[in-house]
Amino acid sequence: MATQVSVLCRMSDGTFTYLRDAVSAETLTQIKTDASGILNISPNLGIGTANQGKTATHALGIVQTDSATTGCWSYGAFYDPQGTVLCPIQGGGSAVTGLPALSKPVRMQSGVTVKVSYQAVADAVKMASIAAVCASGKCDIFTATAVDDTDVSMQNASGATWGEALAGQTVVQAYASYPATNGLADTGIVDGVDALFIESASGQLLGMYAPELGNQSTPSAWIRQAIRVSQNDTATCRANV
Repeated sequence: MATQVSVLCRMSDGTFTYLRDAVSAETLTQIKTDASGILNISPNLGIGTANQGKTATHALGIVQTDSATTGCWSYGAFYDPQGTVLCPIQGGGSAVTGLPALSKPVRMQSGVTVKVSYQAVADAVKMASIAAVCASGKCDIFTATAVDDTDVSMQNASGATWGEALAGQTVVQAYASYPATNGLADTGIVDGVDALFIESASGQLLGMYAPELGNQSTPSAWIRQAIRVSQNDTATCRANV
């Protein structure tokens, strides 16, 4: 079955743009302006190129699978021309509703893009993700492909750990996703942990993010907690099926 992602985006001047593209599972994909011809939108353009000089204030991502509701939102964001995360976008499955405000406005210019990753729900080890926003405005996204009954360190797109990427920052909100039908840890109390967890170098538990399935009718919910990050802190996924 084919899967597409739509992104609805509102600008500070009240205008809208609509992005839509076919996507492959667990593949970060740029979503460009809709090419259906239904709407009065220039097709197949990056969001920054299509809306130069405008400022995005609200956005929502929708995962839609043909004749099914198995598509789950993992994460999405605005990226700058160098591929750095500017601001995460909230999203969900085909029945998602709303148009949430961004954690910060994003100025449109050539090279600014929207990229999204989705997964199909299944009773299996899946990719976990955390989209994090810091008090300074710095944002990043961390992922890990789970391994049954094993700690897996979460890293950003450059291969940096939570502590390496965010040292000295204070994370103030994040959303997390893990699209396993029966949850992150569903086969016993000694094998997995039902949250993605943040630890210090000495093993002190600093924070936990309970992940969403990613096919909800409401957008990915922000988990608001202040976590000060040190160089050797880690984010970990420990799943079991």
